[in-house]
Amino acid sequence: MIKSEINKGRVKQKLQTRLEILQAAKELMQKEKKITLEDVAKKAKISRATMYRYFSNIDLLFTEATLDLHHKTSEQIFEDVKDLPFAEKILYIQKHYFDLAQENETVFRRYLAAVLSESIVSNEPLRGARRMKSLNLALENYKGILNEDTFNKLINTTSVLTGIDSLITCKDVCNLDNEESYETLKWAMEMILKGIILDNQKIQ
Repeated sequence: MIKSEINKGRVKQKLQTRLEILQAAKELMQKEKKITLEDVAKKAKISRATMYRYFSNIDLLFTEATLDLHHKTSEQIFEDVKDLPFAEKILYIQKHYFDLAQENETVFRRYLAAVLSESIVSNEPLRGARRMKSLNLALENYKGILNEDTFNKLINTTSVLTGIDSLITCKDVCNLDNEESYETLKWAMEMILKGIILDNQKIQ
C-alpha cells in the first residue's frame, strides 16, 4: 500500500473517532445536565488519553456537539441530492451549509475561536470536515467521469466556498451582508461549475 493511501486511511479513522465522540456527547447531553470528558470517553469506549487528543476541554466538545445537533448527516444530505443534476447537487450543499452557518453564526464564531486557539498545540484534526464528507458522498458517481485531480480540486474548492469560514470572510473582510455574502459565494461556485461542465460533456 502506498504512503498516500495509508495517510488517507489514518485521516478517515481519526474523523470516524471524532464522530463517535460527538455522538456519545450528544447522547449524554440529552440525558444529563452536566457531563465530563471522562463521561464521554467511557460512553464512546475510548481511553481518556485518546479523548484528550481530540478535545482538551469540555467547553470545546460541548460547543461542537451543540452545533452537531443542528447538522444533517452526510447520509441525509445524500438522500436530498441524489436525484439532482451535477451542478444542483453542489449548489444545494453550499446553500445548506451557508444557511447553517448564518443561523448559528454566534456559536460558530465562538467555536472557531476555541479551535484556532487549540490548534496551536494540537496535532490532531480539530474539526469534523462535514462538508468534505458530504461532498465526497454526493459526488461519488462522478469519480469515474472527472479525472482525479479535477475531482479533488472541486471538493476542496467547494469546501472553501461553503460554510462559516467563507461567511466570515464575506462579512468581516468584504463588509457584505448575509444576502450579499450568499450571492457572491453562489456566483463563484456557479462560475467554477460552468467551467467544469464545459470541459467535460459527459456531465449533466
